[in-house]
Amino acid sequence: MNFDAMSDNIRGLLTATRTYRIPRFQRDFSWDQNNYNEFLKDMLSQISFNPKTSKFETSQYFLGNMLFLGEKDTDLVEVVDGQQRLTTATILLAALRNSLYGVNDPTMYSSDQIAAAHDYADTVQSEYLIKKIDGSPQRKIQTTSSYPYFTQTIQDYHTKNSEVEPTTEEEDLLKKTFEFFLKELKEDAFLKKMSAMYKYQFKTADYVEALKALRDQLLKSEIIDVFVSEKEQANKIFENINSKGKPLSQVDLIKNSIFSRIGITDGGVDEISITWNDFKQQIVDLDTTFNEFFLHYWKAVYPEDSANGNNLYKKFLKRFGTSTNQELESFVKELKQGLKFYKTIVSPDKNQFTRKELKAELNYLIAINRFKGVQVRPVLLSLYIKNEELGKKKLPQKEKTLFLQFLSNFHFAAYGTNLKIRSNKATMPYKNCAGNISNAKTKNDVKLAILKLRTELLKLITKEKFIKEFECLEFSKEKARGGLEAYPASYAIKQIANIMDNREFDDDEYSIEHILDESLGNTENIGNLIVLEEKYNREINEEKKRNKNTISFEQKKLIYLKSKYIMMQTLCEKKSSFARDDVSKRANELAKSFWDSFFK
Repeated sequence: MNFDAMSDNIRGLLTATRTYRIPRFQRDFSWDQNNYNEFLKDMLSQISFNPKTSKFETSQYFLGNMLFLGEKDTDLVEVVDGQQRLTTATILLAALRNSLYGVNDPTMYSSDQIAAAHDYADTVQSEYLIKKIDGSPQRKIQTTSSYPYFTQTIQDYHTKNSEVEPTTEEEDLLKKTFEFFLKELKEDAFLKKMSAMYKYQFKTADYVEALKALRDQLLKSEIIDVFVSEKEQANKIFENINSKGKPLSQVDLIKNSIFSRIGITDGGVDEISITWNDFKQQIVDLDTTFNEFFLHYWKAVYPEDSANGNNLYKKFLKRFGTSTNQELESFVKELKQGLKFYKTIVSPDKNQFTRKELKAELNYLIAINRFKGVQVRPVLLSLYIKNEELGKKKLPQKEKTLFLQFLSNFHFAAYGTNLKIRSNKATMPYKNCAGNISNAKTKNDVKLAILKLRTELLKLITKEKFIKEFECLEFSKEKARGGLEAYPASYAIKQIANIMDNREFDDDEYSIEHILDESLGNTENIGNLIVLEEKYNREINEEKKRNKNTISFEQKKLIYLKSKYIMMQTLCEKKSSFARDDVSKRANELAKSFWDSFFK
């Protein structure tokens, strides 16, 4: 393999006439705050200050190797290793530029300081970020996955577009990094940090030179440039070299393998890049990551591989290492379909469930997610994919809903109560179920897989422990406003009410009513909860206002009798009065009712 290696520094790298392009097969920018905060600390720790001369001095610092695909004398090379460091250095330089341009106040700085700050900023912008070559702007770092966002908001300054917002997970990380550096470089914060480091009280007069010292230290940081001319070696090098920073993820390596084999079309369209970027954009607002989706997809489609976060790339190579371009394109197409189903599972869109027969499915998908149902996603994904494959012979909607109901109720019991069932107990049942569904030839095979999973999961719950923890569930209006803390109790009450009323999904009129009024105190236990139509709940509240914010059970009962809900009708038939002693007894009755209805 032919290559050139040379000693260099960041200044030499960025002032060379060449441009550094992040190739399409590279992973996205992925450094988090721990990474770029450490980067900043490393730079600052190399700077020294002489209080006698009031001068900052930089020092030698080795930033690692950087590997480029292309000849060192060409105008354009591709970054094989060093993307994260180069991108972070660019963002830090841009933050320094903004901070220096921000030195404007003549009441705080002398005219010489303002002029010097702007000169330093001009140099950063014109030499290290965007340099004009024969009148044309040359972005020193060129990206494809985050263009034009990266240029519009970070590299550019005088004509930047501040209204542009991130649309992908990568762009969100770029924005967070930039904002972090800007915050750290604000005068008060920066001088305070410097004063603590050097045990010397820096003042406003030192701010401009301190920023310049950081700029110079970054530019002086040493690297070893390695230029490789043989393109076919790029993929292998990319897999094995990680000089500094975060290791390549398994999905990064898979992406690299796919991109290195699927080129652009004859018409010059990079379809695979467009598709991959679309994947990232679709998942950016979900409570998950693309890497997590990819692993769950693999577990759903190839459960026999026993894939995990450490061996996923090996599993991919075993299946697709020698595949044709057409086979890889088919895989990506199927992945796209899988992502559509995954979005439905993780963040169901109500507009997809407008038909009455789909309402319950929506309710249970939402509940599974609220009860930390991450581990079950490969099972759900395998079901949705298999139903698509079976077409008209798929699992009927009613049976699909019943399966989702069971999973929802299991997750309520396992993670909504204090049963403390360890998640690894469900690992094997879920894996086996995903495999059985994936290999199913008929809907009966799917039914058998579901039945087997139900049997295995129920072994993890004992009736006695479930009832004990169920009886401890609580709900209050304050907790309900606070988020998930009150959700298990309201979920359980509504599930029991649905069974009693023979309905499949929650009534839009449902509200949670405290039988003994909350104003009495210690009334949050589930035994004191019942469902009531919103209009009657409002009527009770109006009655409370007329009675100095207090109301008895007997007074409430006059309104309760109007309810159409069987749970409420049963209470009114059985109880002429309701006292604190009734709360624990009713909690026990509700617990047994839930168990008999869903787990018996």
